[in-house]
Amino acid sequence: MKCNILVIVSLLFFLFLSCENEGTHEPWVTDLLMEYVVTPINGGAEIEFTLPKDPDIWYVMAEYERNGKIFTEKSSVYKNKLTIEGFHNVDNVKVLLYKVNRKEQKSEPVEVEFRPLESLVNISARSLKAESGFGGFLVSWDNPKCTELGIRLLVPDAQKANQWVTREMLFSSSQKEKHSFRGFDAEETTFGIVLEDKWGNISDTIFHTLTPLFEVLIPKPYGDYRAFIPYDNITTLGGSFPFSNLYDNIVNSAAHGWLTQIGSSGLSITFDMKQIVKLSRMIIHGYHINDPYDQVNISHFEAWGVDKIDMSKLSIPYYWLDEYSLRNGAIHGLSPAMALPERTFKDDWQYLGSHAITRYDLMTPPDLDGIARISQHGSEYHIPLEAKPVRYVRIFVRGVCGIVPPPSDNYFSMGEITFYGDNRVPQE
Repeated sequence: MKCNILVIVSLLFFLFLSCENEGTHEPWVTDLLMEYVVTPINGGAEIEFTLPKDPDIWYVMAEYERNGKIFTEKSSVYKNKLTIEGFHNVDNVKVLLYKVNRKEQKSEPVEVEFRPLESLVNISARSLKAESGFGGFLVSWDNPKCTELGIRLLVPDAQKANQWVTREMLFSSSQKEKHSFRGFDAEETTFGIVLEDKWGNISDTIFHTLTPLFEVLIPKPYGDYRAFIPYDNITTLGGSFPFSNLYDNIVNSAAHGWLTQIGSSGLSITFDMKQIVKLSRMIIHGYHINDPYDQVNISHFEAWGVDKIDMSKLSIPYYWLDEYSLRNGAIHGLSPAMALPERTFKDDWQYLGSHAITRYDLMTPPDLDGIARISQHGSEYHIPLEAKPVRYVRIFVRGVCGIVPPPSDNYFSMGEITFYGDNRVPQE
């Protein structure tokens, strides 16, 4: 027993000596980091430096204070630049630069100073614009460096006078963003917008007083008018994805929607809303779950509308031709070089705009919040405010999954379409 105690005591003694020796490194004698260039950026600075040829250097560290807290940034020996960000005010910032060796010993510091350029949250806030929209407000802003921003909508607190509460919050890192805040009555409303960044910086509240336009969801089901319009694509892939899937209110569901037959004819489809509507917007969900940019989802389209179809024109096929579809060989049985008639449906229908899905997936890094928002809520396309009321909407595919023009096999898909607008207009 005594022998065991002696062994334990000896081990503890040697362990103590070992730890004590590890903590008594010789001081690191090295030159200061002297070759550096400081370049102010929005809300911070970039510091480029030249490292001396010293095998003991492990990394360079910057130490600085922001909003009363100490932060550090590190750059390994394989890089020669540090980026310091997150400053809201344009004030002088002091930074201590250290060389650090493999024993975690720091050199003496070099103090540098810089004045950040205007913060990105302030730049975005200054660019923000708001206008009346159907059922709410359309807000747009610029985000030149694609930093992650939070956009907060504030409305008066119904319970407490002179107090404001958050009604909606969204996040975006898109360079140019538009968002519609919906769910408001058509009466004068004051609201506030606040922008926030990932470092906790907050813009001043931007107040607006606007009156939303009346808007309602146009009831489903809609009518399938493809069979009546010459050159519309009337196919369905394998009979398993009926056109009626586009207005059954099932969205973001596995393998649900409508697809054309591969190799079919036509790039257009026509909907009958069954009433005349001053259209405000269309929302389109992609076919399949969480997949707005893949499969063969329509990513770019052109829309036309009319309040009443001249039935006498249905017997004149060439009247319904779309030059883009014809020239790209999408209409079977017709030569892409044939001449168009002097008058086509485009002379009588209204142009409702060219629309493309917002490509959050092409950003570096991808805007995952934007992708998730489109998957869940669909892609929203605004109709020009000056457009007159229509009942029939004809959509022409211009791109599939970002491919323009669409592939020659005319294979494309959608998951769901929803129309919104003012249906209080005169009905004929």
